[in-house]
Amino acid sequence: MLTTVLLLPLAAAVLILFMDGQRVAAIQKTATIAVLLTFLGTLVLLFGYDASDPGMQYVNSFHWVPLLHIQFMVGVDGISLWMVVLTAFLSIMAVRFSAGETKNPKYYLALILILETGMLGVFVALDLILFYVFWEVMLIPTYFLIGLWGEGRRVYATTKFVIFTLVGSLLMLVGMIWITVLHYTATHELTFNIQELVHTAVPHDLEWILFLFFFLAFAIKVPIFPFHSWLPHAYVSCPIPVLILVTGAMSKTGAYGLIRFCLPLFPDFIQEWGTWIGAAAVGGIIYGAWIAIAQKDLKSLVAYSSISHLGFVVLGIFAVNGNGVEGSVLQMVNHGIIASALFIIVGIIERRLGTRNLDEFSGLKKSMPILYGMFMLVTLAALGMPGLNGFVGEFLILVGVWTSAVQKDMAVLFVLGAGLTIVYASIYMLFMFQGSMQDKVKNLPQGLKDVNETEAGLLVPACILILFIGLYPKPFINTMSASVDKLLQIEKTVHVPSQGGGGGH
Repeated sequence: MLTTVLLLPLAAAVLILFMDGQRVAAIQKTATIAVLLTFLGTLVLLFGYDASDPGMQYVNSFHWVPLLHIQFMVGVDGISLWMVVLTAFLSIMAVRFSAGETKNPKYYLALILILETGMLGVFVALDLILFYVFWEVMLIPTYFLIGLWGEGRRVYATTKFVIFTLVGSLLMLVGMIWITVLHYTATHELTFNIQELVHTAVPHDLEWILFLFFFLAFAIKVPIFPFHSWLPHAYVSCPIPVLILVTGAMSKTGAYGLIRFCLPLFPDFIQEWGTWIGAAAVGGIIYGAWIAIAQKDLKSLVAYSSISHLGFVVLGIFAVNGNGVEGSVLQMVNHGIIASALFIIVGIIERRLGTRNLDEFSGLKKSMPILYGMFMLVTLAALGMPGLNGFVGEFLILVGVWTSAVQKDMAVLFVLGAGLTIVYASIYMLFMFQGSMQDKVKNLPQGLKDVNETEAGLLVPACILILFIGLYPKPFINTMSASVDKLLQIEKTVHVPSQGGGGGH
């Protein structure tokens, strides 16, 4: 079932590529059916998942490159499962919001479906080489989607994005091969199985450089301050439907990598240097919030706010305890929902007015009351209002940081810095909401229409999830708790032999 869910969008993309490009309605329908079926498949996985089992479930595998012991192996646990469901949900939003795309819709939708497959693959891959292949697959459609369908300085934006990502990817590949060699040295067994490799004890003198190789790849993708400089350019140039996936799901692949690889592989290094990584995360939280306050372009404002909110996720991960990691995973889901809804709202406003600059319009409340209500709810969720989903994740993260053994020396400052940023979030989110909705009417066209059925169909499910997770987060947390506990308690059973010594299991 999991393999079917993974490959369904790719199969649909191939089918679309063979269709007549003039049959736009049929192409859109094919893409819509594909993402809907994929999402339904993820729900089947979700409701059939055994939350009491911390191991990988729905595991499928077969030999891919037998000579090198490379396998096509996929599976999910309580951490990756929510990322799979989130990606499938956001893909529906991306495809539906693409309706009306007139510039080569055939290739546009095919690339979106390929991007969905790449992201799903990252979350379910249990083989290092397979993980790397899917990691690179994400890059290809994103490059073309921004470069060909983007706006403004799209060539500069996509070039910078590719350069940053490729540098990180190549370092990660070196780290993957190095870990595999270390495991082989100790066991004389060649494997790329992630579940086996995480038990390898990395020698202390190598731990820092191997951590750096993995960390940089994931830090760029999140992004973590100061590796974020590609993000504002890419986000502003990116088409809204693509941006839904880039900010909602692709950024989470970096955070997922930190959880899946960095925490279990390098526990000793993180114990020593986790405080500094936490400091970088808090710096990103504050930096993103301050820059967001200064933005007039709604797209730029939401882009910089993402840097701030994703800093929360990283801070929780490197608290290295149950509350912190669970809060981070939950906040990854929350941010995906909130940020995507915000970008859809920005897209709706731009479609109606032809601009997203707050200096050029205001007072949409009377003309668009339905959008006003949904915008208000999403705004309150983004600034962490209790009772909405944004609050739950941030609260768990702050509790995790406060009780963290890794960050104990700076816990008070980290909690204060992150907590004050919630105040900054209130400033830029209310500035955006009030400036566009509640100020005096200015430069609005006659006959301005509220959200249509398609747009409401995208925002209403997001609003329902914002309320549901905020009021009843228990099923989300329960699903991931056992897997998080297992990941934090991985024992090193494979020790690399020292010179002149032996090693093994």
